[in-house]
Amino acid sequence: GNRDLEALRDAVEEAISDVEDVMSLALTRALTEEPGGVSGGGVPRDGAMSGDGGVTEASCLREAYRWAEEHGEDSTCLDSRNECFQEILNKIVAAVMHNTISPPKGASVAHECAAIVGLDLRRQLPATTLVITGMSETNDLAQGRNGLAKAFKKFGAIEETAIAPDDRGFGFVRFANPDSLQRALGEHQESKILIQDVPVSITMLESSERPPSWSAWCGYD
Repeated sequence: GNRDLEALRDAVEEAISDVEDVMSLALTRALTEEPGGVSGGGVPRDGAMSGDGGVTEASCLREAYRWAEEHGEDSTCLDSRNECFQEILNKIVAAVMHNTISPPKGASVAHECAAIVGLDLRRQLPATTLVITGMSETNDLAQGRNGLAKAFKKFGAIEETAIAPDDRGFGFVRFANPDSLQRALGEHQESKILIQDVPVSITMLESSERPPSWSAWCGYD
């Protein structure tokens, strides 16, 4: 309802700088959506298997990374970045409105995606999430999620894992403690972590996040 959307707006604006205009556009779009339109703004609904919004989160993270891969060197980088974030925020707002995810979860996803695309943040991200790429794709999201948990549980307590439904080689693991994440990174540097016998790539999701190939993109050094 409107109360959830207001809670989402407040939380997003507390976490990300200069986001008021895109937030207002996303709210307007969601509130004027035609009855019978696409529920959740195109973001897949999360079932009990994925906790509170895990599939939605993985899908939005993948979209943010895809922007980096496809448009990072574009001369209209600023415009394309803003357009990408607007689309992600539209989906998050619609997902909250349709009770697919909670307002705090939606704000957390927006915060992460803003960090990935390089928006200015008011608050730093917690250092507890690893993004995983290069996994063997599975038709069963629950099986893939369980494979992630099995591969990383030795490093410490896990709060959530999920696979992106539109790219099933992409997912994330969120630990309860930053020390667990550092242990996983340490082992990965020594020898590749395997998921279902396939070596994968892992990246810490952080406020200064830039995929390795971003070095010259959008003026970043």
